[in-house]
Amino acid sequence: MSLLGNGAQILALIAAVAGAAALIGGAKTRREGVVNAGYILVFVTTLLLTFCVGLVLVSFLTENYSLAYVVSNFPQDTGALSWLYRVSGVWAGRQGSLLLWTWLISVFACAVAVRRMHVTDELSSCALGVMQVVVALFTATMAFSEANNVFMPTAAQYLNADGTLVTGISGGMNPLLMHWAMVLHPPATFIGYAGCTVPFAYAMAALITGDLSARWVELCDRLAVFSFIFLTIGMALGAVWAYVVLGWGGFWAWDAVENASLMSWLTGVAMIHSFTVYRKRGCFKRWSLFAATATFIFVVLGTFITRSGLVQSVHAFAEDPVSTYLFLAIMVLAGLAFLIGLLYRNGKFADDDDIESLASKNGAYYLTNLVMIVAAVVVAYLTLSSSLPSFLPLGGTVVSAGAYNAVARPIGTLFCGLMAVCPLLGWRKTEPKTFAKNIRVPGIAGLAVFAALMVLFATKFVPEYDAIVAAGGTAADTLTEQGPKAYYFALTVVAFAVAALLFTTSAYVLLRGIAARRRNKGEGALTALAHLFRYSPAQAGGYLTHLGVAVVLVGLVGSSMYVQDQTFNVSGEPGDTITVGSYQLTVLNTSQYFDDQDDSIMQVDLQVDSADGSRNLGTLSTSMEVSASTQQQTLHADVLTFPQEDLFVSFQGTDADGSLVINVKINPLILFNWIGAGICVAGIALAFLPRRATPLLAADERALAGEGGRSVSETGKDGRPAANAGRRRKKGGR
Repeated sequence: MSLLGNGAQILALIAAVAGAAALIGGAKTRREGVVNAGYILVFVTTLLLTFCVGLVLVSFLTENYSLAYVVSNFPQDTGALSWLYRVSGVWAGRQGSLLLWTWLISVFACAVAVRRMHVTDELSSCALGVMQVVVALFTATMAFSEANNVFMPTAAQYLNADGTLVTGISGGMNPLLMHWAMVLHPPATFIGYAGCTVPFAYAMAALITGDLSARWVELCDRLAVFSFIFLTIGMALGAVWAYVVLGWGGFWAWDAVENASLMSWLTGVAMIHSFTVYRKRGCFKRWSLFAATATFIFVVLGTFITRSGLVQSVHAFAEDPVSTYLFLAIMVLAGLAFLIGLLYRNGKFADDDDIESLASKNGAYYLTNLVMIVAAVVVAYLTLSSSLPSFLPLGGTVVSAGAYNAVARPIGTLFCGLMAVCPLLGWRKTEPKTFAKNIRVPGIAGLAVFAALMVLFATKFVPEYDAIVAAGGTAADTLTEQGPKAYYFALTVVAFAVAALLFTTSAYVLLRGIAARRRNKGEGALTALAHLFRYSPAQAGGYLTHLGVAVVLVGLVGSSMYVQDQTFNVSGEPGDTITVGSYQLTVLNTSQYFDDQDDSIMQVDLQVDSADGSRNLGTLSTSMEVSASTQQQTLHADVLTFPQEDLFVSFQGTDADGSLVINVKINPLILFNWIGAGICVAGIALAFLPRRATPLLAADERALAGEGGRSVSETGKDGRPAANAGRRRKKGGR
């Protein structure tokens, strides 16, 4: 396995380097045969990396311990899902996750090659060449670093003659990773990461070829949206896993690895919005190039953070100098390539990025981009602050979660406010009378939603804030460090007002679209809704996503700003009671046993009633598991979910005198986070639906169909085909 895998990796590296040279060199010298060879090498690279992934997968499924990586990440589980955990072992560790990521980039390159192989236009060929360069650099990181090489053999002394492990050899998959959400979270995230290479590659290709029409955006826009879907899904799954598995009662801790995915998601928002304006209005050309490059750089920065050892994290890997320098080189080269290309092609940019008025859709998009980029840079700086020189602000300081929250809450509210008013603005400039007319209906509806949220604030959150502060402890300190009570309440009120307006403006635009179709087409409500998403998927899906963000904002206010958190010590005798908020928890029994892996499990069963004892609300079972092989402690929390809040209970072991230590959290409105995230994913997915080709891509389609369409490389500055563009052959004609 080791010899085959290492050989395939080296061949993949050679194929990627040769493919990049053939694609870019052949395209620039207009040598069709060389370009065609480059396309073939793209497929060869993907096949070789697929073979590598297959070898690792077969090793896990057949319990082949000849690879040290399999020994370190094999799941010690014999349950019904053991086969699934074996599959997830492919990406459970440092080496396997990098192999998966590299393979996925090659798969995206292969998808682009399949789509463009019958045209082999200069722009797509150069973009594929850039993707091959990225694949080559990632493959080199695996091939030339033992710490990143999944095919390092297991030392002979650890294996018996029949290939089984010598008794007493420890290792295996971390038990915390054996959960359905963690099985899905890494591949979803890496699909998003890998897909971000496509818009970056097309941005570089546009600068290489000088084709700065909207065509490069058209060619990568749908894959960019596809990638953003999976970035969002990956973050949501990571939050679910953190909430239900780690036992601390939260879903986001501003950990360095969490921040790594957030940074590229933030710049991804700017990229998607810039692409929209580029396609629709022919402006934001520099913004689109910059956002695509920044998203790729932040993706690489994320893995640089987790693999360089510069930042400490429970999720990060050990330090590896090869990873440090190679990923740093990728980021620097990407940034320099963008800057040099932008300067070289500066004369080709028209003054389409000028903002006539900030009170316009153009202005709102511009401010949105600015907020997202600044937010990503701030998160990156705070994440890296502990490794920065002491003479820099916060240099050498580990920034607390409270500091992140203090920055993120107002920035996030501002971003949502821009989303709320953008649909009501006009392009270039908005007349006050027009804006007043547009905001009348959603504004009145928003006031009603805001009033309902303020009732919740006054009757629930204000008393809970006072109770938390009065109780003291960690929860009280967390609240008070965020600023004075007046500021905290003002931020809540503003956030609720923004969420209400964002919800109603998004719903209003969707309902207005349905009403227009019913009026103009005579369609029923459901038919009009279906056709709205069919014929205007980008716009309708975008506004559905905005609606989901409004729901998430409400959930974030409750579940991150007004959490009741108390820890109790009880004897564990049946009948012991705990009262938290409006709940009374009664110990039913405690038990201790060993599972089939000889892991020790201590479990506490609790009955939950209303505080006055008048209603039985259910039961909770929470436990602590101690691994027999590693002595690692794993907390298994339990949750009762209600529409307005979650009751989260975690048994955290015993204290010095044998009392049970039980942590109880009341997480208000957390269900809104999961519902809102689902709506967001659905909206982005609907925006990804197939849509009719634009005039630029229609020319490509005619070429594919043999109709002799205009040469797609001969376009004017506005992105429309040039009047004197010649005919081209079906296959590679130039």
